[in-house]
Amino acid sequence: ITESDLSSGLRIKMAAFIAKSAFVARPTVRPFTRRRVPMAAQVQATLSQDELKKQAAWKAVDYVKSGMIVGLGTGSTAAFAVDRLGQLLKDGTLKDIVGVPTSIRTYEQAKSLGIPLATLDEQPKIDVAIDGADEVDPNLDVVKGRGGALLREKMVEMASDKFVCIVDDTKLVEGLGGSKLAMPVEIVQFCHKYTVQR
Repeated sequence: ITESDLSSGLRIKMAAFIAKSAFVARPTVRPFTRRRVPMAAQVQATLSQDELKKQAAWKAVDYVKSGMIVGLGTGSTAAFAVDRLGQLLKDGTLKDIVGVPTSIRTYEQAKSLGIPLATLDEQPKIDVAIDGADEVDPNLDVVKGRGGALLREKMVEMASDKFVCIVDDTKLVEGLGGSKLAMPVEIVQFCHKYTVQR
């Protein structure tokens, strides 16, 4: 579920964490009466979109072990994973973690949580990267970068031994571009030393 094939730099293979939860209570009929009494009409409790993202993000963080170098993604889903890493470092569950953020926003979030940080130039080999995606098709091809950090995300994830991609069911499409939203393209100057080495 976390294998990645990034050799071409164009194709990212991974599985999507899809978090769903529902509870259904069946209608109850009071015994010895002809009339149905709606004691517990059918109830379906569903989680909010943010709760689904949080659930999936926390599961992704299970792949992080003490002493790892961790790529920190960008976006609303990845932010839950960064929060979780901060909690686990604070309570001592995880130790000696170094994060490599993929954006200024993630850098500021991680720094505020006390997560030690490095650049890709300083840590060119990453154990695991955690990030979200904008679209995922049945072949597990993805669209990323609508959050404005496309190149940084790709570079950090290409430098990672393992890539855990977090999505919920709203990101699933029949084919890439299926959401009819813009396809991200980004050109920036970033980690030139790492690029030259590759």
